[in-house]
Amino acid sequence: MEIMRSRRGESLATFSMRAHRRAKGMAVVLFLTPQDCLAEAAQRMAKAFPESVTLGLESVRIFDGDHLDEDCMMLFLFGKDDPDILADAMLLENISEAPVQYVLEVQRKVCGLGVANLDTVCLEFCTNSEGKLVTTLTAMLAPLGVPLFGGSAFHTDALTDPETRFQVAYQGRTYEDACIALFLKNLHGRVMLFREIFYGVRPGAPMHLATKVDLSTRRLIELDDRPAADVYSEETGIGRGKILEHVLDRPIGRMLGSEVFVISMRGVEPDGAVDTVKTVNLNDAIYILDSEDYDRIAWETAKRICTTVPHRMFVFTVECFHRYQFYERHGITEQAVQKRAAALGPYYGVISGGEQLRGQNSNQTGLFLVFEGKEGTIHEIE
Repeated sequence: MEIMRSRRGESLATFSMRAHRRAKGMAVVLFLTPQDCLAEAAQRMAKAFPESVTLGLESVRIFDGDHLDEDCMMLFLFGKDDPDILADAMLLENISEAPVQYVLEVQRKVCGLGVANLDTVCLEFCTNSEGKLVTTLTAMLAPLGVPLFGGSAFHTDALTDPETRFQVAYQGRTYEDACIALFLKNLHGRVMLFREIFYGVRPGAPMHLATKVDLSTRRLIELDDRPAADVYSEETGIGRGKILEHVLDRPIGRMLGSEVFVISMRGVEPDGAVDTVKTVNLNDAIYILDSEDYDRIAWETAKRICTTVPHRMFVFTVECFHRYQFYERHGITEQAVQKRAAALGPYYGVISGGEQLRGQNSNQTGLFLVFEGKEGTIHEIE
């Protein structure tokens, strides 16, 4: 695998011409772009790599080695005879209605890479309908021994316009209501997945039951048969008008066994309903979470990754936009990224609007996809 990035101040046209020189022998090209240039980038990458599958998305900022970059465009190049990572890719459309129609193609793509033995993953990026997509894809992939890892497309326009439509790119075009899937097989060892959140349930915190929801609008209407905002305010002492100001330190979460999956709040309605980024289902067990020692948690995650995978060829991360805001609020953005890189080595990835891991979708989460390999080498192209 090769990684290629744009130079500071380099135009997309110039970068595309430079990228075209690497086109021979490439099978799949994943590209990450800054905001507002996805459509042009998709067209130029398709022309630069005419014999390859090209797919991509835009990000608020891109993780690049040991820093976050807001102006960089980055390519991940997988060769047809790649000695490190085999790759194939596909597009799933109409995911809000019928992602199951792709079951045979998913199976064909995965089986084309060879039998999975803890060495294969599906890296996906979707625009919406995460719950249905994750459930469907997991049902397709689990029998093949392939885990799901990915994120939701995001644009900061959504902060002021709730009707913002997110997009992904595939073969020169952009799509809404779609998912791009990249199937990767590590030729030098395992592919390991890790999850990190900065929140937990404080001892003695009450459990609440989601007793009224609207799945179509992702609205949590009632907890324990009362307006959800009132339940939140009563437990935290935070008034309705201030609830959204505390999404970074006091989000809500769904309990699944002993694990917590964070649910971001994005609005409070006059009737006390709470608009959420992740869908809350009827009868979900909901807790109001507390933020914990993020520095300690980040160190423990890095230690767990290093202990589990001492020889790492490549690390890809998907981090929620709210985590990025969390870093910014505490003034630790660059410090957090540099600490992570010092522990894990250079890593790459995107800021997302939601995170998908195996069979679950969540918010305000950091995901880490780690490719094992003492022998493998990731080549960075100047």
